[in-house]
Amino acid sequence: MDFDYDVAIIGAGPIGSTLAYKLAKADLNVCLIDKKSVIGLPLQCAGIISYKVFNLNELPDDVILNKVRGANIYSKSYSLTVAKDDYQAVVIDRVSYDQFLFNRACEAGVDSYLSSKVRDVDIDEGVVYFGDSTIRAKVIVGADGPDSVVSHKFNNDFNYFNASQYLVKVENIDEMDFVNVYAGSIFPGFIWAVPTYNNIFRVGMFSNHSYKEQSKILDKFLDNGFQKIPHNKGGSDYYDFTVLERYIGKIPIFNEKNYLTKSRAILIGDAASQVKPTSGGGLIMGFNTCEIAKNNILNALKEDNIDLLSNYYDDFMDRYSKEFSYQFKVQKSLSLLSDDDIDYAFIKLKEKNCEELISKYGDMDNQSILVKECLKRGLILSLIPKLFKKDLIKIWF
Repeated sequence: MDFDYDVAIIGAGPIGSTLAYKLAKADLNVCLIDKKSVIGLPLQCAGIISYKVFNLNELPDDVILNKVRGANIYSKSYSLTVAKDDYQAVVIDRVSYDQFLFNRACEAGVDSYLSSKVRDVDIDEGVVYFGDSTIRAKVIVGADGPDSVVSHKFNNDFNYFNASQYLVKVENIDEMDFVNVYAGSIFPGFIWAVPTYNNIFRVGMFSNHSYKEQSKILDKFLDNGFQKIPHNKGGSDYYDFTVLERYIGKIPIFNEKNYLTKSRAILIGDAASQVKPTSGGGLIMGFNTCEIAKNNILNALKEDNIDLLSNYYDDFMDRYSKEFSYQFKVQKSLSLLSDDDIDYAFIKLKEKNCEELISKYGDMDNQSILVKECLKRGLILSLIPKLFKKDLIKIWF
């Protein structure tokens, strides 16, 4: 059987481009296909990523917009502040970063096909149909996001949250090194305000609401004036703001019953729903998974045994199944609560000096570290009103 490429990767986002680069550096013949004419557009994420990125991938200085060392977390009536001495995350220009990773892959020898919408794939024969052309590859990688053409061939059960985000210019903001998170009755989602530069914030949310409903929620949030973000004049004055841009997207929900490999194909990134359940972030997980996928692809091709691709699922689950389990339990627990219940939890957190605990053990990528510490100290049941005790026991024990 003749093949044009060792690997065809559909989707030139940060995960697809990173995997393409890794495989090309391992001397495989790789092509990268994307329907976009301009990589990175439209922007569809908050663009905040932990410092772990520096251990996993290149991150040029010129794509870093801001550095963040903590978070202000708000309920209806109370707030918690968690922080560490050093910066914990960077806010990046995601469009520029996506383009950097794509260009790096091309410079490593990857063939690219831009503005090429994939019409269909044959995952048994390794055929990709796009435009008026076809190519054949020993392995097809679906890195093409929530509406993955490759994923549809797997017949997976795909579910997602809607996400909306505004780019907002806000006047008189003093604090630009803290993310602001607003917990409330939109669980399992939340509202975020991520500071970028020059008083510009990415303000967004994910939830089960429609895009129209999310727009109303965000508009109301903005009209209330960012009153909880520290004001350089003091007090709770309303802020003047201007909405510069608006975006919408989908955040996939991971399902461990879904296939990650089938015949000659594997899924990665959003196409595989490989995102954190509690926040929807996926870059760190995605970059880690690129190494897992690379190793399994290399092994399958080296041994000339495509069935070995199936080990990719096991390797991924060995790395992330427990983390997913903890985060889904957190999500289910929070979804039980009303705004008043969340206020109660915040009061208890303050009484038990949990801001210090969260600051010490909190990890935006491995949230299980903090959860395990809370379980060890018996905090889970004590933070929630007693009427939810039976529900929490079912979730956690």
